[in-house]
Amino acid sequence: MFRLNKLIKSFGSIQNFTNWENDVVKASKPVIVDFYATWCGPCKRLTPILEQKVKEHPNVTLIKIDIDQHEQLANQNNIEVVPTVMLFQNGKKVNNFTGMLPPDQLTKFFEQIPKQ
Repeated sequence: MFRLNKLIKSFGSIQNFTNWENDVVKASKPVIVDFYATWCGPCKRLTPILEQKVKEHPNVTLIKIDIDQHEQLANQNNIEVVPTVMLFQNGKKVNNFTGMLPPDQLTKFFEQIPKQ
């Protein structure tokens, strides 16, 4: 993950989760939160696709949250299925999806993010 962060630094960014309030609610740009589990096959397949899409959207941050390490946060966000991906803008959830989306639907999900 460290190498990938350096690779896409000039595009969108991927950051490790540290604090919900600072990382999501008070974020100055749109945030995509990927709730995942290390044992989840679809999560593993979705990760590189999300990371590639983030590279194409310089105004978005991707935060990955392992539900097994952050159970309380997963419960607060009503996560029942992984992967669950949520889009936050100005601290509010504006869209989400669960599972693997077909490429065209994933593209539509990203198209709603303002490119600033």
